[in-house]
Amino acid sequence: MKKIKLLTVSFIGIVCADFNASAQNYIDKYLTDPLTYTTIGTSANSLSSPKDLDFKPNTNELWVANYGTSNGGTMVIFYNAGQTNQTSQFRKDTHSSHFMRNTSAFAFGDNGEWACTSEIQNTNSNSPTFMGPALWLADTNIFARVFQNNWVNGYPLGSHIDMLHQSPFAMGIAHDSLKAYWVFDGYNGNICKYDFVTDHSPGYDDHSAGKIWRYVDVTVTRVPNIPSHMVLDKNSKWLYFIDGGSKTIRRLNTLSGNVTGTLTVPATGQEPLAGYWKVQNETVEIFDTLTTQPCGIDLYNDRLIVSDYTTGDILIYDTSTPTPSLLGTVATGQPGIMGVKIGTDGKIWFVNNTQNTLVRIDPLPAADDASILEITSPLPENFEPKFYSVKFNTCAGSVVPVVTLKNEGTNTLTSVDINYTIDGGPVSTFNWSGSLATGATTSVTLASSSILSGSHKIVAYTSTPNGNTDLNPLNDKKEGSFRTIDPLMSFPYTETFTTAVFPPSGWSYIGHNKYCKMSRVANVGGFGMGLGCLKMDNYAGTMNVTGQNDYFISQRIDLSAAPPVTTLEFDVAYARYDNNSNDKLDVKISTDCGSTWTSVYTKSGSVLSTAPNTTSAFTPSATQWRKEYVALSAYTGQPDVMFMFTSTSNWGNNLYIDNIKIINSTGISEYDTEISIDIYPNPSAGQVVIHSNASNDRLTDVEVINILGESVMKVRPAGNETFLQVDLSSCMAGAYFVKVKTEKGITAKKIIIQK
Repeated sequence: MKKIKLLTVSFIGIVCADFNASAQNYIDKYLTDPLTYTTIGTSANSLSSPKDLDFKPNTNELWVANYGTSNGGTMVIFYNAGQTNQTSQFRKDTHSSHFMRNTSAFAFGDNGEWACTSEIQNTNSNSPTFMGPALWLADTNIFARVFQNNWVNGYPLGSHIDMLHQSPFAMGIAHDSLKAYWVFDGYNGNICKYDFVTDHSPGYDDHSAGKIWRYVDVTVTRVPNIPSHMVLDKNSKWLYFIDGGSKTIRRLNTLSGNVTGTLTVPATGQEPLAGYWKVQNETVEIFDTLTTQPCGIDLYNDRLIVSDYTTGDILIYDTSTPTPSLLGTVATGQPGIMGVKIGTDGKIWFVNNTQNTLVRIDPLPAADDASILEITSPLPENFEPKFYSVKFNTCAGSVVPVVTLKNEGTNTLTSVDINYTIDGGPVSTFNWSGSLATGATTSVTLASSSILSGSHKIVAYTSTPNGNTDLNPLNDKKEGSFRTIDPLMSFPYTETFTTAVFPPSGWSYIGHNKYCKMSRVANVGGFGMGLGCLKMDNYAGTMNVTGQNDYFISQRIDLSAAPPVTTLEFDVAYARYDNNSNDKLDVKISTDCGSTWTSVYTKSGSVLSTAPNTTSAFTPSATQWRKEYVALSAYTGQPDVMFMFTSTSNWGNNLYIDNIKIINSTGISEYDTEISIDIYPNPSAGQVVIHSNASNDRLTDVEVINILGESVMKVRPAGNETFLQVDLSSCMAGAYFVKVKTEKGITAKKIIIQK
């Protein structure tokens, strides 16, 4: 990162603001202080014609949108932006040639999502106005990571989660609430409000929940290649926006106006919508007109900043008055500025489209300014609690937050309150005291808080540094999400899916597809028994979801007192759609709170199947189940073990799991408790006798299976025998399972071969 220190302040008109240091708005310091310009990113970080930037709310994670090519726009994500441990990552979704084409603007919501606009009329000549804003997840485990298939016919359409198509040449976007956004429609020349309402999950194409309000009297004009950025004051509900064509800075009172009619989507942009309305009689104001080209805009704490693409100036307005007034101008000397942002550190950031740079501007520090630089424990995995990751941050019934406190002020920091809350619950406050020099950091451990198993959101923030008001409140707060699992369960352990809740208490389900997903079904059970089981739907939906992973993770289980012959057993049922179907089931084990996982079972396709192929959605009969056994001798003695069932879909057919048990397998449970079979000697050197204790229940089939689930021997008795001798001397030493079929049913027992 390059730093240049310049005094770059010019004033336009008369500055009426009171710059008394004790009451000064932090942004006003940009009009009084010498400023330092730091280049945070360049083309070396894959910046290429950047148009916009935004911070994931209350984090150090900064995203920059590149305009892109005919193959689509791209994102560069800066982690720990501007810090010494900064890293960057280039992302391009395989379907951005439609959903993120010629990116003009984007905005994060406060719900873990973001939306973008595209400066193009259409990407399909058969629908020449079929274009508009697209919705995405801010989860970095999802964006440009799932369903990446380069437009393979019948496969999901990348990682976008929704799109509406009534605003070609859209030049700006601002978040409103939940899934609603304001859009600058450059083709039709209006401001529109879009509400996606309910997304279709990654890669699908159902737009029928969408609603649009078109403000037909709010006319705007697009300037090609130069965005007209927007920002909503969520307190006053004024929408501030640039009208590029008239070179004006305007605002719309979003509480004004009324619906005066319904609109019909044009034949050139057909899509089903839940509603499309015309709005009129709104309040719109023009509060400044430039002779040069305004472009970027942002707002915080009654200060509106506007970037001038022509000159590189940044204009600062006071919005606390009835009519916004210009306070002054920061002359950066960098023409080509587009997106501008007041960051989560309180500083002004911008992207320069012509220089391919990301720049931060710093005024002098405030006198008293304490920030939470980051939350280091539990380390946030993503912004919102619903995130697609198998990581667990905490394996305990309580959490002890640890934060990095930084003195951003000129005064030595001697005291500050550090507060945190989890899931919006009670605030816990720690009164820190010490001596922290300007620019120094320290790690602070906060008070413990009890917590339930599951995903949670933590918010940590400072207040009253040195007993005074913090002049830069934006850097006070950091937030993020984490997952915990507790309590530790005792051995033996059983999950039979008899309760209606899914996932069962203490278990975790991690997936992202609302159509093909794991769930509990009540009308199916292992071998026709029981009152429910887990179903992985590999069949539903209209998209080929090959490669999709879903995870079902157990509670923590204490195996410290488990005997060496402990076994994981579960019932499984699966049918392939056809001979090409290759849906897969993996079982993995973790002994370190989910940081690492080791595979102990893998089956797919024909090896996994328990029933004939079917092109109908598979529901197993009582005889279409198989009991699986996994020896856990390598994990007995471990005090904290978790099991993860992973489904990898081939969009084939349904998979069912029931009766998950971690038990002592010396007397392994039978499929049918009324069938009495003895196997001896056990342990054995190789020669084994299998004996049916019922004289009228003859042996019909015997199969020997190793701990990997592989069949090593099959024997069919020659006659009507209740007694059979089997030679297993060729088998390696270890644990095996003998599955015995009789005239009355099937059972299985474990045997140990010793050499």
